[in-house]
Amino acid sequence: MNHRHITALAAGVLLLACSAAAQGRDPVLEMFKAQRDIEKRLLGSELATMERVQEQLRGACDRLVRLGDDLLRAQKDKDGEDLGSFMARSADLRHAEAEVGDLSASAQQLRITLGARREYLEQVQIEIRRMEEAGQATPDDLSGRWLVAVEPGGFTGTFDLRLDGTIVTGVYQLTGGWKGSLRGTFIGGDVRLERIDAQQGFVAVYTGELVSRETEKRLEGTWDATNLAAGVPTSGTWVARREVRP
Repeated sequence: MNHRHITALAAGVLLLACSAAAQGRDPVLEMFKAQRDIEKRLLGSELATMERVQEQLRGACDRLVRLGDDLLRAQKDKDGEDLGSFMARSADLRHAEAEVGDLSASAQQLRITLGARREYLEQVQIEIRRMEEAGQATPDDLSGRWLVAVEPGGFTGTFDLRLDGTIVTGVYQLTGGWKGSLRGTFIGGDVRLERIDAQQGFVAVYTGELVSRETEKRLEGTWDATNLAAGVPTSGTWVARREVRP
């Protein structure tokens, strides 16, 4: 599966998470489920590739053994064979040996990739089970949807956050088509979030605190860009308040 296909799948994960949020489902959980499905598809593709490489390796090994037997038989013949024929057979053997070596290296790399893929898939499945089991847990001060305003620029949107101990994960959408994931910490009322854009990667760090404003709690703080492009603001302020569902 090529890089463009993987990128398209990743974008699909974010779109699914945003759609889940709009339908009132947990967008973080839906993102993990979509990631699980992607990993299973990638695993299936890699297994098919390994099967092809294994078949090629089997054929290359058979050729190597056959060529070696042919060379040995020709040398043991009572009339022998001339130097030219021997050199040609030796060259064929070298090519066969190189082919077996290349295919063996490919098979080894595929096994490493499969092992890493299975390990990550297991971690994702464990996280899905944990989140599903925690679905009925007592709400905390951070988990949920927040309506966000970011300055300068007057950007608005949503942060969908989930707190696990002190670890924060989530997804976001901002005006202008910006969307992606969030990760960070929440300790003693202070929050730190890294904003990972779906197109540009790690773009900003948001820091702030949970404060009480009249009858509601808000997140208020500042942000700093990690991509310092000319003509683009490199810092600013942000405020978020919980979405009130009807």
